[in-house]
Amino acid sequence: MLAELAEEEPEIAAEVAARLEEQGEAVHPHPWCVWAWRAWHSLTDDRAWRGGGMGPAAPCRIPWSVIVAYADRHGHDADQLLKLIHAMDEVFLDWMAEQIKASQTKDGTEPE
Repeated sequence: MLAELAEEEPEIAAEVAARLEEQGEAVHPHPWCVWAWRAWHSLTDDRAWRGGGMGPAAPCRIPWSVIVAYADRHGHDADQLLKLIHAMDEVFLDWMAEQIKASQTKDGTEPE
């Protein structure tokens, strides 16, 4: 896809390539946990965001009640799904904190 775009719009292709490189490698979950990976992506819009005051908002965990409702609806083990989603959330929240800090450092708005 990027090769085709490069032929038609080389400047846009370079921008897309740079953004993809910034994001790092795509994640490919193990086959045994794809169901939880899909659940995490489906439920990510249900998470609350804390206001950042003078800075950017920060995400919270996906609520327990939403995870249990999803598990019940789809016939999954709620306890196992909670553990897996909490583990994924932990990685996501750490990553978001790094992104916010990097953005603030880049903008010169990092709090002292």
